[in-house]
Amino acid sequence: MAKSKFPILAFILLVYSIFWFLNELKILMIDIPWIPVVLIIISIGLIFNRFSNK
Repeated sequence: MAKSKFPILAFILLVYSIFWFLNELKILMIDIPWIPVVLIIISIGLIFNRFSNK
C-alpha cells in the first residue's frame, strides 16, 4: 500500500487555526470546547498508522 503524501496534520492545524482566528475576530462565533479532544484523537490515530504499517 502506498503512503499518502498529503500532509494531513498540517491541513488539520490550518483548519483549526482558521476557525480560531475567525472566532477571535468575532466573525464566526463557534463554541466547540471538544476540538482539542478531536485533535488529540486524530494525532494518536496518525501515530498508530505510521508505526503499524511497517
